[in-house]
Amino acid sequence: MKAKKPEWLSLTQFRGLIEKRPWSILSWASGLGAMAFISYYALQIPLGNTSIGAQFVLSEWPDPGLSPYFYAKPITWFSYLSFLYWAFGLESFRSRFLTMSYRTRRFLFIGVAFVAFGAFYEIFFNFTIWTALMVLIQNCPDIPCNPDTLVNRYPNLKTPLNLVFATKVVTTVFGLSIYSLWFLHRVDRDLERKALGVELR
Repeated sequence: MKAKKPEWLSLTQFRGLIEKRPWSILSWASGLGAMAFISYYALQIPLGNTSIGAQFVLSEWPDPGLSPYFYAKPITWFSYLSFLYWAFGLESFRSRFLTMSYRTRRFLFIGVAFVAFGAFYEIFFNFTIWTALMVLIQNCPDIPCNPDTLVNRYPNLKTPLNLVFATKVVTTVFGLSIYSLWFLHRVDRDLERKALGVELR
């Protein structure tokens, strides 16, 4: 038996797919980009690693030598792409949320609000300890100290946590939570409009 040749999408089929599921495609593209950043830099953990997440903070992409006006830390790219993945993903499942029961949507709303509450606290905690360390630390080779190298050693962590990494992560979680709350609120408003006979766009 002859092996079947892989069937590639024609340009017309690809365009139709984009028009039919634009949010899903954008979500998947953003998610793959986020995974590419986190996977590539996770493999670059130095043998003498001094803090958790340092490899995502102490480098820039693209290299400033190649792109001196447009670059960012890997954790920043991961945060942006993760937000886009989540936001586009919610939009792609909008019709499913519209069919959920009121109780299910309320449960989701409370759960997401709980996550946002926890992330909000962590943001303030990280920025407070970050600011305090910038003021207190006196053993930097170059003054002022590089904020990218500051770490949280408490509570007695064997490997301290890089504060830039931790702050970016919790800020991303908070951003995802806030967008999710707004999205669920919008679904409720759309259902109310539908019940009143107002056409949804």
